[in-house]
Amino acid sequence: MEPPPTLLGITTFVLHKVAVASRRAVARRLAEETGLSLWRFAALAALADHGPAAQRELGDRLGLDPSDMARLMDGLAEDGLAVRERDPGDRRRYLASLSDAGRVALDRGRAVVAAVEEHTLAPLTAAERATLHDLAGRILLTGPPG
Repeated sequence: MEPPPTLLGITTFVLHKVAVASRRAVARRLAEETGLSLWRFAALAALADHGPAAQRELGDRLGLDPSDMARLMDGLAEDGLAVRERDPGDRRRYLASLSDAGRVALDRGRAVVAAVEEHTLAPLTAAERATLHDLAGRILLTGPPG
């Protein structure tokens, strides 16, 4: 069923609907094809992109509550996707980093996400996709008005 034209005329409503549908598809396919949740994928990606990090720093980067981040890291470590080692600069804290298995899982996850994105953005040309990405990134980085 198609939403009312008034709602389809609201860009943020349309973006939200596309985002929700895409997020669901990514979550489903990640779980089915890699065994990763979205949060596990996000944590692995953050570790790959930024290198070893303290658990709190990683949680801040992902916007996760410290207790949720602790459970997430416990699971990643238990499954061998991440490792924790003492921070040589501060022996009181641990740094998390990707394991070899974590890199493999992340690579598989990236392929899944790319396939979902390809399907989601299929109606757009390559140039339109690049423009959409640029515009959405600009909105994300400047933040919506409060």
